Amino acid sequence: MPRFCRILPLAILVLLPLATPGLAQTGMLRGEVVDPDLNPIPGVQVTVTSEELASYRKSLTTDKRGGFRLRFQPNQTQYQFLFLFEKPGYQSFTQPIAPSVTQVMQQQFVMEIAETQVVESHGDLGSVVTGSNSAAVEAFNEGLSAQKAGDLDLARSRYEQAAAADPTLGPAHVGLAQVLLDEGEYAPALEAADRALELATNRAEALRVKHQALRALGRNDEAEAVAAQLVEADDASARARLLYNEGGEAFQAGDREAALAKFQEAARIDSSLTDAHHAIATLEYGRGNYEVSAKAAETALSLGSEDVRTLRVLYDAYDALGRTDDLIEIAPRLAEIDPDFGGPKLVEQAAAMWNAGEAERAVSLSKLALAVDSTLAKPHYFLGLDHLSKGQNPEARAALEKFIQLAPDDPEAATAKEMLAYIE
Repeated sequence: MPRFCRILPLAILVLLPLATPGLAQTGMLRGEVVDPDLNPIPGVQVTVTSEELASYRKSLTTDKRGGFRLRFQPNQTQYQFLFLFEKPGYQSFTQPIAPSVTQVMQQQFVMEIAETQVVESHGDLGSVVTGSNSAAVEAFNEGLSAQKAGDLDLARSRYEQAAAADPTLGPAHVGLAQVLLDEGEYAPALEAADRALELATNRAEALRVKHQALRALGRNDEAEAVAAQLVEADDASARARLLYNEGGEAFQAGDREAALAKFQEAARIDSSLTDAHHAIATLEYGRGNYEVSAKAAETALSLGSEDVRTLRVLYDAYDALGRTDDLIEIAPRLAEIDPDFGGPKLVEQAAAMWNAGEAERAVSLSKLALAVDSTLAKPHYFLGLDHLSKGQNPEARAALEKFIQLAPDDPEAATAKEMLAYIE
């Protein structure tokens, strides 16, 4: 059965050898930025810096497919680089990456949608936020609408108006902190997040902004302390996401055992975190624990995920377990969303297996091909040959006749007719 490379969001890489051995080589990073539903995000600003290489700074913008490329020179592979991802309406984040001079790195980055608490006006504004006034709430709601529309300048102005009109309006400080973070003004974002925390408003979101601002400012020790506070906050989703990100970092560092432990803990804390279940499925598959891998992938899919990577892992796990009926069940789903998986490719693989004397594999692939596309002709030919080799003449006749009916001009049609005459 076909095997697929799998890419995990945020911090998991696929490494491919570069060509032209013996020549001077440089490492290439091929990045893709997507939203939580895996839709590409164009226009993301990607800023690359390195504390170890002070003169290095690259600014990139993702294309319409959410993609970008960056080539590293051989003398740069000894350094670690910090990637900052920014776009209005999305949560900015940073990701450390150590390049490889001998590998092409393919990585997918997931940007979360920016979330800001909504304040509704119901006439008695004091019942919404204590001490608030109509001007403050109106300005906040205008700022929120502007932020969702991607107008950060207007959003910032309105949030500042709201905070000035009512300094106790915590959501205004959270919104302002998020906008400042997205604009790359990390010190002011940090101040706004601290003010929101003083007001005990949307604590998890304010801590998240503070954590990212500190990391962007290079204040890593303080960022770690804030991360610990975030873990302690009463927000299972935030804690699970943090653990998931730490698992991604452990994976990138080559510690798969630690990564798996982090992913498992994230899934335990928040059983609805589909990314964690996908990561578990991927790593357990690599460890040869196919039953565990299949169960984790099934869990991710049961949560509503239509992630093609999860289906690929499940497909490979079912294949390794010999669960042909399950393969046939999920093959059509995979073919619908994966351009690299389809009936014609399965037929090519079936032909290769048959020519290599792997009849059982050829038959399984032929059945899968028909599950994906029942109009294909060639699978019936291989099924007919298999039935004939086993002395199952009625089944062989039906399969070969179906093949001739669907593809009368196929080069093998004449051979099929000769076999039908032999059966008679």
